[in-house]
Amino acid sequence: MAELAQARHWHRQGDLARAIAAYRRALEADPHDASAWHDCAGALLQAGRPDQAAATAEQGLRLAPGHPDLLLVLAQARQRAGHPAEALASAAAATAAAPANPLGWLLRGRLEALSGADAAEASLRRAVALAPGLDEAWHYLGEVLQRQGRWDEAAQAYARAMRSQPGEIMNIGLCAERAGRLEQARQAYARMCALYPRRRDCLARLAHVEAMLCDFAAAQASTARLAALLEAGPGDPDDCPEPFALAHLPLAAAPRREAVRHYVRRILRRVPAPLPPRPPGHGPRLRLGYIGADFGRHAVGLLLRGLFAAHDRRRVEVLGYSLRRHDAPVAAALAAEFDVFHALQGVPAETVARRIREDAVDVLVDLGGSTAGARPEVLALRPAPVQLGWLGFIDGHEAPWLDGLLLDGHVQPEDAPWPWSDRVLRLPGLLFPCGPLPSGTPDRARFGLPEGVPLLASFNNSYKLDAELVQAWVRILEQAPRAHLAVYLPAEARPHFLRAWQEMGGDAARLHLLGHVPFEAQADRAASCDLCLDAFRYQAGATALSAVAAGLPLLSREGDRPLARLGVAVNRFLGLDELVCTDTGQYIGRAAALANDPARLDALRARMRRAAAATGLFDPRRTAAAIEALAGRLAASASRTEARAP
Repeated sequence: MAELAQARHWHRQGDLARAIAAYRRALEADPHDASAWHDCAGALLQAGRPDQAAATAEQGLRLAPGHPDLLLVLAQARQRAGHPAEALASAAAATAAAPANPLGWLLRGRLEALSGADAAEASLRRAVALAPGLDEAWHYLGEVLQRQGRWDEAAQAYARAMRSQPGEIMNIGLCAERAGRLEQARQAYARMCALYPRRRDCLARLAHVEAMLCDFAAAQASTARLAALLEAGPGDPDDCPEPFALAHLPLAAAPRREAVRHYVRRILRRVPAPLPPRPPGHGPRLRLGYIGADFGRHAVGLLLRGLFAAHDRRRVEVLGYSLRRHDAPVAAALAAEFDVFHALQGVPAETVARRIREDAVDVLVDLGGSTAGARPEVLALRPAPVQLGWLGFIDGHEAPWLDGLLLDGHVQPEDAPWPWSDRVLRLPGLLFPCGPLPSGTPDRARFGLPEGVPLLASFNNSYKLDAELVQAWVRILEQAPRAHLAVYLPAEARPHFLRAWQEMGGDAARLHLLGHVPFEAQADRAASCDLCLDAFRYQAGATALSAVAAGLPLLSREGDRPLARLGVAVNRFLGLDELVCTDTGQYIGRAAALANDPARLDALRARMRRAAAATGLFDPRRTAAAIEALAGRLAASASRTEARAP
């Protein structure tokens, strides 16, 4: 007993080496003391020796089977040692042995949450029911609810956790942003930045939501602060700005690349070792898998309609892995296009990866990258021998789990700078897939738009707009005195946009702000306009294709990164080079010239329709065939490499 007391003394003092030695002497004297085994395992875990901690806990459990405290420390040790499934099994055994212990339910729920399992909600609710003041459990409950898109419930859970963790205000902001409450999100991010002024992740979110609000001066100031922090190098290991926000903010390439690598390193730290390698199959058909969170009513889902059905079933078998539940009819239609379709929302990442591996997928195409709902940790487990990134995130990934990014020669020309380590694989023609889209019926009265005047339009999301673009629009209307401009904007962005418009000298009488309309009406609204003015730093993708289908030409300015060349790519693919501008002055001049010449616009619209038909723009087989050919070559190359391996 004296030895055990001495061990606990050293343990409390933080002298782990002496404590561990004393615990071992105490256990030699009395090997049946379960609390000593528990404390020794805990000291080993604190000393960064999780494998030894697990072995110690297992030895104690052989002498005291089912001991709940030993099961809990074993679960923690197994998690730290990189064995999440075994850790969860130990935590489940602990809750079965001591169902009234809230810490057991907390650990079980935390492990379930880290693995992506929706089952975590029940465990965490059990924990907070037993101990309402257990703030850590409220935090993980918030994470689970947030992942399910239950924004208000998640924010309430995070608010309970804020009693001891003021940084939860960041998560409350994220929930507000996703729920469309932009000013509330901005206030939350600003509070987070005040608490942690050197955090890069909250500053990136603040700049992004300020861009969504069209508060151009504030967004510019926040972006400048973010740029200074990124130039200073990576911050805390968990301070990882999301690549999506970094992709469209005006930041230099080198610090942006390092920030994305920092984000990737965090993912790699959180996943266990990759699955055992599996060479591509040698069956009669290539097994082609697609994984993503947007198989539904989403811009990516819109582009994908018809693609999976268009694959040549003599050559490929098509499998789908959906990471988010969708209820709209388009989701059911997309699912029906696959030979095999798995709905995997809330399923742990390792389970998803094993499902893909067991399905013997030869080439896996990731449709999400680092966008909302994506699960890059699944790809990091390398479930398929060839893995590609495509469509959802058109920028550098710096992801070692990808064998290439599918772009095209317009979005990323051969001679354009590419500051990323990702291998670029260029699809022929255009990277965007597309099935038939509605052509729309003009009806200005229905949408409250002016009759008898040239009508210019912008349908891009508000965060794609910036001060330079709006200033260009003001100049266009000055040079085209009969033209009007219609701009899609969420309600909360309108006050800031109108203020900027007025300060820049814009004519308020010729500006028309548009709100959301159902998808079925969007083509009619686009067809009611004469010329679509693309954004500069993040151009239209799905919106561009919808505009072309509705007979609405798109004027674009060539930019310095892939996201700033999306509309450019559509125009170049159609052979409409006169709709591609090299600088802002040319953009202003051409827009005004077209607005002042209705006959020229009509001729351009007719040419565009003919080009769309001639190029197969709205034929999903165009893209399906290109992906089949590329995937087949990559799978064959991987097979040859595997065959040469010793």
